Amino acid sequence: MTSLAKIVRRGPADLLLAAEALLLLAFFRACLALVPVRRIIGVVTRRQVDVKDNGGAAVPESEASLVIARRVQWAVGAVVRHSPVEFVCFPQTLAGYTMLRRRGVPSTMVYGVARSPAGELKAHTWLDVGDRNVLGGEGSGGFTPVERWT
Repeated sequence: MTSLAKIVRRGPADLLLAAEALLLLAFFRACLALVPVRRIIGVVTRRQVDVKDNGGAAVPESEASLVIARRVQWAVGAVVRHSPVEFVCFPQTLAGYTMLRRRGVPSTMVYGVARSPAGELKAHTWLDVGDRNVLGGEGSGGFTPVERWT
């Protein structure tokens, strides 16, 4: 079964959600290539929070918001897994953040840095709803958060 067929088989609601994820991923991938990151963040996010703050984890997540977060996680992940184009963490995080915000689910986008064994600076972004990771968490270990946005 083809990748698209697997997504279509899930039903029209999931197909629309995956289509939204695809459009946002492509949009943010293009934006990141053309527009300064600060400008994108300023337009997309509501506010920056102090890095020492837990980044919004104190906001209790409801069961309904977790269901929505899991659906957004699936949609972004499905598109990323089945796309011939590579989408790194930043467009994934921006797309997920935007999708959750449109649905009224508070989330926190985190930007972290780490040094590689060779001493090079590496960056990673991930998305949390409350204290649960939605996107990018599998790669966030070892990264020190330097900025958070809600």
